[in-house]
Amino acid sequence: MPALSGIYRGIYVGTPDLYDRYRQGAYQDVYDELLAMQEDIYESPIYEEALLVMRELMRRVRTNIERLIVHLHSLRYQFGKGGFWQEFAPEQQPAFSAVFQSPPPGTPEHLARLEQLAGPLPLSLKCWYEEVGRVNLIGLFPAHKRGDGPALDPLYIESLEQVLKETQVFLEIDGWPDRVVMLAPDQYHKYGFSGAGAYTVTLPCKALDAPFEDEPHHTTFVNYLRGCLRWGGFPGLATEPRLVPEGMDMLTKDLVLF
Repeated sequence: MPALSGIYRGIYVGTPDLYDRYRQGAYQDVYDELLAMQEDIYESPIYEEALLVMRELMRRVRTNIERLIVHLHSLRYQFGKGGFWQEFAPEQQPAFSAVFQSPPPGTPEHLARLEQLAGPLPLSLKCWYEEVGRVNLIGLFPAHKRGDGPALDPLYIESLEQVLKETQVFLEIDGWPDRVVMLAPDQYHKYGFSGAGAYTVTLPCKALDAPFEDEPHHTTFVNYLRGCLRWGGFPGLATEPRLVPEGMDMLTKDLVLF
């Protein structure tokens, strides 16, 4: 492992601990510093700080998702309504309809197996599966119909078990040349329309975070989550304001920064 460059040693020695700074509210600054270090985050003691930061970040994401689901129920949001699995594969609906699933007991083993097959995961994705799990906000607000769904592009991150299963299949069939894991259907496929392709992360990725590829905002996985929760779980609302301001205020009430 290469030694830390002087600039990163200076960041660590000359400032408060990264984890402490993060908890004090320097959410974006600490994230940006760690992201810029690339593989250097795996040098001790930076790795221990990076892991603490990312676990805390994902615990905050989980808190937001749990609160957001409560707010969506208050707005009579119809989970699963108009979604692909309900409309076109009803026999599979029970497996895909769960709104939120915590990390199952086998998560450490599944992560180890995925990294054995694909190489290192970005710390962000690893901590997502350790702290959050799986989320599926596909559905419709009462005033909307299925054709409005793609404009919402609801937050959806596939389960670790499904990601691992797909990786194993791809490896067996064609050797997995593109090296991507599919984390979510695109905004169109979520509602059963033909789309451009899944939102993915390319592996191996030995860094704090990774680009969330083919997602319209062209950003990293963590910044995608920030964008989602800034818009109440529906990043499409940034360009398609299909919810009244009172509804947006309700959705984002009490959500915490991360």
